[in-house]
This record gives sequence, structure tokens and C-alpha cells, in this order.
Amino acid sequence: MTKEQVGIEELIEKKIADAYKEKFPVSRQHHEKLINYIPGGATRSLSYFKPYPIHIDYGQGAWVFTHEGHKLLDVTNAYGAIVHGHGDPDIVKAVQEGIARGSQYSTPTDGQYKLAKLLCERIPGFDRVRFVNSGTEATLFALRTARAYTGKDKILKMSGGFHGTHDCVAASTKKNVITAGIPKGMTEDMLEVPFNDFEAFEKAVKENSDELAAVIMEPFLGAGGVVLPKPGYLEHARKVTAKNNVLLIFDEIFSYRVNTGGCQKLYGVTPDLTTVGKVVGGGLPIGVFGGKKEIMNIFCHEKTSKPLYHSGTFNGYETVMQAGYAALSKYDEAKVAYINSLGDQLQNGLLKSFENNGLNIQSNQIGSLLNMHFVNEPVTTAEQVLESEEQLHTLMHLSLLNKGIFTIPRGLFILSTAMTKDEIDLLTGKIDETLKELLPLIEEKYNHLLL
Repeated sequence: MTKEQVGIEELIEKKIADAYKEKFPVSRQHHEKLINYIPGGATRSLSYFKPYPIHIDYGQGAWVFTHEGHKLLDVTNAYGAIVHGHGDPDIVKAVQEGIARGSQYSTPTDGQYKLAKLLCERIPGFDRVRFVNSGTEATLFALRTARAYTGKDKILKMSGGFHGTHDCVAASTKKNVITAGIPKGMTEDMLEVPFNDFEAFEKAVKENSDELAAVIMEPFLGAGGVVLPKPGYLEHARKVTAKNNVLLIFDEIFSYRVNTGGCQKLYGVTPDLTTVGKVVGGGLPIGVFGGKKEIMNIFCHEKTSKPLYHSGTFNGYETVMQAGYAALSKYDEAKVAYINSLGDQLQNGLLKSFENNGLNIQSNQIGSLLNMHFVNEPVTTAEQVLESEEQLHTLMHLSLLNKGIFTIPRGLFILSTAMTKDEIDLLTGKIDETLKELLPLIEEKYNHLLL
């Protein structure tokens, strides 16, 4: 590295970091207090970044507001859990009216019936569902269901796929996932193949079919970079698993928002079991797992002599049921079409910005979800996502915060129905400004990203 390169790096890094510290001094104060009680100053790993994480005071609509009084356009939307923006009046009303009558009774409720019915009517793979409190719980119980139903132990997952943080799926999912503390025995029955690799998938299923209970996969890699399936890949997965008597689980916790029936409706591929969450809770904690009636009846007290045990104090929490039903009731085909059109608008703006700045970088998009990659070729594998230049992601994230955009450090943009076309134009403009700010560094150190 030349002296000139070091100078440019130091100049840009210092400029962006200093601007962040100057703009968000109260966040630093809050961080320095919180770190005395919460290790690292953030109770979820993804919330921390250097020099210190931002602290949000409140949100309204498409915007969040910091303790310093700054207004930021929110394109994190709780990592996909919020779809109608902050403080949506219909969801607020449902929660207020519901919680006034009591939040939890530890019994079946009308709220559970209404949300379960709506989900089963919309999602092709749902004949029956059960409620939990997080995506991690949903995938945990989907795997347990598959193992109990089939009497087999092994599970196949995709490299780069993310299915929560319980032990057997947490290991080797993506870069920087720390798997310390996970016993080797928890992953002995886990197999892994690259996403979008037709041959590796079929080979693994065939060779292990006698012991393989299920394949769990996201229809597209979500946390793994919004990597879309190659044409025919999901159909191939369905055909191969069915032929070899292996259950297929679609983890649609992140992907469900792209269609009223999720990716399985969009692509016309119906799995045996499905997990959903995030937007389904209306901004409150939820996880749902379900599937074909004959599989899910393993939990049925009326038709099974020894039903599979599944309990949890907050399963089917009535206030969450009310919030979820309010959110999904208004997330109809028209709203999905609207939010997806905003995604198309953003994608077109980004591609134009890349070209105008002479950059050969990527943006993967499906509906209202987009992920930028500092890679000089189309991104179709998890391995390519890991090649994206981390320094540029870090600097882009801080620079966008400085410019009034609240986003996710890894280049992921998540939209809400509360946004307008004007706000998408604002977002595109700020990203373009940031790329121009980073361009001298790219030209000196990352010239493989130039056209």
C-alpha cells in the first residue's frame, strides 16, 4: 500500500467518523452509561458498530428520531419486522384496545384463531400453524417437528442461510458468526451445501435420505445478502426432496413480505413445513411454524395418543395476535404491490447511480428488500457475498447516518409502506452522495470495482 493510499484512507475514514461523533454526541453518552450494565452496550450483536452504536429516541411513520433531535429516514425497519412504519394508527389502536382487556390468559383465544386463519388462507404451505415468540423458536420447532414426524435425525441447510441462533443452525452460517459455546454434538447431524448448487443439493439428499429428516432453506438468502434462487432451483429442491422422502422446510421469516403468500406463492413451490415471523407480528415479537395437516397433527391432543410436547408462557400472546392481525389485514395485494414498486424504484435509482459514478458494484433486490454488494460481478452465491469489501460497507453506513439515513451496516435496505416515492428519491440521492464521497478511496484501493 502506498503512502498516498494510506493518506486517502485515513482522510476519508477520519472525516466520516468525526462527522458521526459530532452529529451524535448524546448517543455516545447513552452508550457509555449502558455499557456498565449491558456487555458491549447493545443487547443484540447486530446493533453494535464502531465508534459506538446510535441510540434512537422514537419513531414515527417512515422516520426515526435521535436524542440529539435528528430526523433519520428508517430503512432498517427493525431488520424487517416493521412493514407499515412506526406508530401505525391501526396497529396502535388494536394493541391499545386489546391490552386494556388483558394481555395474556394462557388459554386459546379469538386473536389466535383470527391470525391463524388468515395465515392458513394466505400461505400455500400452511394447513395448520402454532405460535411461538421469535424466528429462532420457529425454526427450532420446525426442525423438531420434522425429526419427530419422520423418525430421522439429520438436517440439511444451505451455506449462507440464516435460521436463527439456536445451537444446531447457528454454526457456520455466514461470516463473523461466533459459534463458541456450541457443543459438537449439536451439529453432528447437520449437513450443509452451497445455495444455488443443483448438483450438490441432489447429491446430499440422495446419499443421506435414509437418515435425513428435512432440508431447511430460505427461498432466497436473506441475512446472507438477498441472494436470489437461480431459475428452477426451488422447483429442483421440491422435486428432489419429495422423490427421496425428505421433508422440505421453507424458512420465510424474512422473505414472507415479498408476497401475500410469501416466496412459496410467488415461485409456485409449496414446502412441507414453513416458518414465518417479523412482519407477521405487526412490530411485536412473534414466530410461527406450520405445514401440512398430517404433519402438524403430531401436536394434536384430540387425534394423537402422545402428542409432541410444545409449550411456552408467551406462545400466542393475545396482544401480539391483535397487532399481527391488524398489520396483515392491511398488508393486502395492493399494499404489497405498492411497497414492491418502491423497491423497484430504489433499485433503478441505485443502478443508475452506479453507472454514473463509473462503478461496477451490485444491488440484489426482491420486492422491498435490497442489498448492495461491493463486488464486480452478479452475486448468486453466499461465497460472493463474503467477498464484498467490508471497509466500504462500514464507511457507507456511517456516511449515510451522517446524511440522515438510518440503515444496516451490511448494505441492506428494508422499505415500509409508510414511505413515498419522494422519500425513495431522497434515499437514492443520499446513497449517490455517499458513493461520491467514497470514490477517491475506491479509485485508489478498490479499482477492481470501477467500470
